[in-house]
Amino acid sequence: MVVSTLAAAGFAVGVGQAEPVSGPKTAGNTASADGAEAVERQIADLYQQVDADSQAFDATAERIAQLQSVLAGDGWRAAQLRAQLASASTGLGRVAAQQYRDAGMSPQMALVFAARPESYLEQAGVNDRLADIVRRRVVAALAAQQALTTLEHESATRLAELNTAQIQLAVHRADIQARLDEARRRLDGLGTAQRQRVTAALARGAAGDGLGTTVSASAPSLSSLIQGIAVPSAGLTPAAPSATDSPSAGPSASASPTDSASDAAKPDPGATEPMSPGDTTRTIKAISAAYSELGRPYVWGATGPDQFDCSGLTQHAWASAGVMLPRTSQEQAAAGTSVPLSDIRPGDLVIYYPGDTHVGMYVGQGMVIHAPRPGSVVQFAPVASMPIDKVVRPMR
Repeated sequence: MVVSTLAAAGFAVGVGQAEPVSGPKTAGNTASADGAEAVERQIADLYQQVDADSQAFDATAERIAQLQSVLAGDGWRAAQLRAQLASASTGLGRVAAQQYRDAGMSPQMALVFAARPESYLEQAGVNDRLADIVRRRVVAALAAQQALTTLEHESATRLAELNTAQIQLAVHRADIQARLDEARRRLDGLGTAQRQRVTAALARGAAGDGLGTTVSASAPSLSSLIQGIAVPSAGLTPAAPSATDSPSAGPSASASPTDSASDAAKPDPGATEPMSPGDTTRTIKAISAAYSELGRPYVWGATGPDQFDCSGLTQHAWASAGVMLPRTSQEQAAAGTSVPLSDIRPGDLVIYYPGDTHVGMYVGQGMVIHAPRPGSVVQFAPVASMPIDKVVRPMR
């Protein structure tokens, strides 16, 4: 389905595919090449698992932060309820003491022996009003006690959930580190030449996973990306994609980072509807923010400002435009409108893999900016260099 959609969008099916890791196999190097390719695939799989674990780590860390915030509020609310209960109890104690002192004489006898019966009747009316106040105090005290009991029960439940989440976070952290250690162990088990080939192949995504795909220094300039956003928003009819516009070609080795005016003015192939001026402004801010982070290291669980994981980068970029995305790639996959790949436009989130475990931001010219994996940096990649699950347009 992705293949047919890509073709409809004018994107070549071969996007992101690189040259084989090794040259033509001969009788002397077939086993060696096969071994290196197997290790490459194993390491790529480990990196993909790290990406999935990182999103689980992020979700758990976010839940811990939420629980800690709620528990802090619980503590403040409990203190207020205890103060209310203490105040009500003190007032009721004084009333109870007075009633105890006056308990030996009935109201009828008090009226008989009163020096001024009319004063006693006035006082009786006051006492009735006081009794009403006491009733309200009793109700308030009971309500405060009930609310405090309920809050303490809820807080205990949340505290237990927090403890469980902290254990889960430690498990996610250990899983991630174990997979990274295993990837390093497999790489270190290769000979020098094989290790160099596998490292280079992983860096350019030759295994087909796109995690580590790099683009040469002739990658799109920020000005060309911004011009590509502005042109469709002006209401111009998008031009049909040419062979040189296809992401399969990518920025050519001979292309200049500062594209010519005619190339920069070409609308994005998938942008079929003009953006509103507000959308255009926000999209330019988001893409400019992502572009400014190129070269920053990937660190799982990081949201900036100097390091990022995949969803941390997209969250940071859109936050720069005033749009708050949720923390994980799975949550971001549901944080907007799903659009066909053929309608993709700059600023859209590209959600990768069936489990929605990776995300990048489409910036135009068939490219995404993403934070690939541990050991890599924020970089460009062809939009179809990884299996696309969906394209999401964030609510703006």
